[in-house]
Amino acid sequence: MNKSVAHSIFLFVEQLGVALWIGAIVMFAFAVAGTVFKEAGSINLAGRLNGAILARLNWLEAFASALMTTSAIYFLLQASERTTTRFVKVAILLAMIALLVVYGKFLTERMEFLRAEAIKDFDNFDPSKQAFRDEFNALHKTYSRLVSLNLFLGVAFLAISAFERK
Repeated sequence: MNKSVAHSIFLFVEQLGVALWIGAIVMFAFAVAGTVFKEAGSINLAGRLNGAILARLNWLEAFASALMTTSAIYFLLQASERTTTRFVKVAILLAMIALLVVYGKFLTERMEFLRAEAIKDFDNFDPSKQAFRDEFNALHKTYSRLVSLNLFLGVAFLAISAFERK
């Protein structure tokens, strides 16, 4: 395969990955989360729906990271592509993947346990479960901050790509 064609294909795959990743985060924040909680009529139902949707979005983010990682490996194997800009993009990608693992695996698993097993009923307040609610709220805040950071990193990655000189 022609080197310039391969370069274009892998550049497209990289940009597709970051676009999917950013898009998943933005669409959930803008269109899904608030709408589900507003329209569901029950915090329990909304939480269950959001949890299911987030699980799918985390898989989409993982797929996006695989696309970006594949491209990163291709570019790093090309001596002419080992530039400071490329290394910065790889560092951003690695940070994004690490954040995804933290919020998509560890935080999500604990929040799902708290939602489904420990608290069970968000619609009816039970004072004996306040500690679980407090932990859930703290984890949710951390989750939201990490996802926001990943959104920022994704946009930074995209901006670096847009202004990258060849």
